[in-house]
Amino acid sequence: MGENDLYDDPQLYDLLFPAARDITSVRDEPRKQLMIAAERFYAEEAGRTGGRVLEMGCGSGRLTVLLAQDGIDIAGADLSVPMLEAARARARTAAVEVPFVQADMRDFDISGQFATILIPGNSLLHLLTIEELEQCFASVRRHLAPGGRLVFDISKWDMSRYTRDPGQRYPAFTLDQPGSGEITVEEISSFDAAAQVRHVVWYISTVNAPDFRKIDYQLRVIFPQELLLLLKCAGFQLEARYGEFTREPFGATSPRQVCICSI
Repeated sequence: MGENDLYDDPQLYDLLFPAARDITSVRDEPRKQLMIAAERFYAEEAGRTGGRVLEMGCGSGRLTVLLAQDGIDIAGADLSVPMLEAARARARTAAVEVPFVQADMRDFDISGQFATILIPGNSLLHLLTIEELEQCFASVRRHLAPGGRLVFDISKWDMSRYTRDPGQRYPAFTLDQPGSGEITVEEISSFDAAAQVRHVVWYISTVNAPDFRKIDYQLRVIFPQELLLLLKCAGFQLEARYGEFTREPFGATSPRQVCICSI
């Protein structure tokens, strides 16, 4: 955590990962539908209990502010100061009051307890070791009210990505930006099978500015059966695991693990 300078650039982050309501820049129709479904899923789960909600890894507040606009009592937490500043500005623009606090999801202490804690968008995969995951789950348990729930999603990586040529670039996605035209994102990656960590480098380009940004980051790979053991050891009961935000059953070909857990 903290190694990815994308999280120090909220403007670039919001360009690459726009809110579903501002999704016209995204060319890929399946990616558009995925982003819309993700917001709908988290809105449904955040409002299910009617209690206080915490979003860990809230970033620039894209989801947090959306949920606050829907009348949900929500707080946001993130490690990145620039992201938190952008989140507060977003909340002011939307005329909603959201407490945003700086916190490290590996070990956090936030006032009060919560009915639901959300960790969306692969944020858990920035925890690269079992110890960090254990610390995170322990912190979540401390902050959940009786009967509280943890809701998160992580990608279930396509196995073909693990064997990619680490010296070759592969297309990731393409966007349209007013004034700049097409923005392309390419990636190279390698996989440390012993540590279960993917090392990824993104090259971001426009027609007139090839490779104008390089983003270097790492993500933990958590396999499906491993996740069950991690949750059990942390004292969580897996209430539901979906293969997509549309709540289809989780299976061998599912692209992600969308989980609802209780204590």
